[in-house]
Amino acid sequence: MANTDESARLQLALLLTCPVCQDIFKDPRQLPCGHSLCLNCLEKMIENTSGIPFRCPDCRAYFGLVVEVQNNYTLSSIAEEYRSKSNDIEEKKVYCDCCPDNTTLAFKTCLKCEVSLCQTHVKSHQELPVYTGHPLVEPLSDLHQRKCPEHEDQVLRYYCRISRKYICNLCSLRSKQTDLATQTCNMMKRQLTEYMDEQLKIHQERKRMNSLDSCFNSVTVVLLCLWFIVLYYAYNYSSENQKLTDKWEKQERHVQKMYSTIAELKLDQDYSCRWQTSVESHDEENLMLDLDSISPYLKVSEDLQTVQRVKTKEDYPNSRHRFTEVPQVLSSQCFTSGTHIWEVEANGYWEIAVAYRSIQRKIKETSSFGTNAKSWSLAHNDKGKLYVLHNKEKTALAESLKTNRIAVTVNFIKGTIAFSTVGGQVTKLHEFHVELTEAVCLGIGLYRADLSSSATILKAFRVKETPVS
Repeated sequence: MANTDESARLQLALLLTCPVCQDIFKDPRQLPCGHSLCLNCLEKMIENTSGIPFRCPDCRAYFGLVVEVQNNYTLSSIAEEYRSKSNDIEEKKVYCDCCPDNTTLAFKTCLKCEVSLCQTHVKSHQELPVYTGHPLVEPLSDLHQRKCPEHEDQVLRYYCRISRKYICNLCSLRSKQTDLATQTCNMMKRQLTEYMDEQLKIHQERKRMNSLDSCFNSVTVVLLCLWFIVLYYAYNYSSENQKLTDKWEKQERHVQKMYSTIAELKLDQDYSCRWQTSVESHDEENLMLDLDSISPYLKVSEDLQTVQRVKTKEDYPNSRHRFTEVPQVLSSQCFTSGTHIWEVEANGYWEIAVAYRSIQRKIKETSSFGTNAKSWSLAHNDKGKLYVLHNKEKTALAESLKTNRIAVTVNFIKGTIAFSTVGGQVTKLHEFHVELTEAVCLGIGLYRADLSSSATILKAFRVKETPVS
């Protein structure tokens, strides 16, 4: 069906193509022979054939030195509508987020990873057990619009019939609480009204049978006062319930903050023990180096896990994503959520970094790790000194490495990037507190080929997100 529609669209485009400029008609004019061409094309042809009888570019008919033309309003309307629909079709196209050229059409969209994938890159989601539970749907062009504007970390999942829009889990919970309060209020009003009607009927019957009008009137006044008081509290129940809901949410945020603080204190007290335990609660990731970004002064292994510094430039194809001025490389996989741990073994003069995928690639002053606002790095120079860099700010570390295995931990929820040593005693070297707003990748820089500088990705994990009960 899709092929038939595309064929029909191409045939229509052929009929709406100007024979001169070979583009869709713009302000077409009809010649006496019935053929049409763009006004601009007609004027240029008349200028270039001054003194020569004008001929139709389509059927080659002669019209003399003076050509009578008229506006082709119908053809103009059809051409404009076709151009508008073609632009809409082009805007709805979804491209693969993992392909560096960003021109390959997406085959599926993963709702959990929030990325669109082509037929090549979607195979890992369909075949690897680590992606079990990742829902794949038809390519979505409005994925960023499926986030709740009030709760940015929640996805729109439910349709609200009252507001006539999609809402997230938290908005659904709040809507249920509001509906419950409204139903309770309406039920109380209905029951109170029925009760007061019965009481009024009873008192009216007693009034007929009893001549004590003063007693009846006093009781009626008291009941009416009670009725209005109860109705007042019933109407205010909804607002009070909202206040209680706000207090509950505030208390929940406070508890979550306390939980995070306690977790950080425990991390500082027993970091080594927590590392060994956390590895068992992680999903392993297949992290590889990106051939499109690798510098010509770096050579990568066949499994895309190891990179080393070389003296002679490698013959890599031209790419707008390649580091040309600094010996650096990024990982092919980038992440926008969750907590990730990458373990790298490095030797010589090296730099391990976390960088946004949008980092500059061609200018040395702005593409080096740590010299811009889009990267955070840990560096080990040729003298064995350690320091961290971010946005041209360099901080020396007092620690000296006893192992060449470094772990990088990226936590989107807490907004932290931590570097630590692993293998034997685990030591936290430094931790950045940042607000991560883009997809981040692992970055490796290698300097001094005479020091045999090299780096290998040993392990990569994604922390399982366990909900707090």
